[in-house]
Amino acid sequence: MTTEIAGVRIPDSRLATEATELVRDASTDLLYHHSRRAYLFGALQGRRRGLAFGNVKADVLARFGPGFERTDFTAVIEGSAWPE
Repeated sequence: MTTEIAGVRIPDSRLATEATELVRDASTDLLYHHSRRAYLFGALQGRRRGLAFGNVKADVLARFGPGFERTDFTAVIEGSAWPE
């Protein structure tokens, strides 16, 4: 069964399932849910902007990409519609 959250398909491969079970078994609910939110946030941001924050791609584009504007990661989170 394929699960989708906010339009993001949650991988259901054997590897993804085993990794999810490992996190579930070896960590707290807080860490598990944080990991899911981080995955969803990254997937949604990647669709919207095509970039991840704080990585080499953003550094290269800041230097060589005409018109590229670096986004403030904290401001994006603070302005997010997702509840805590």
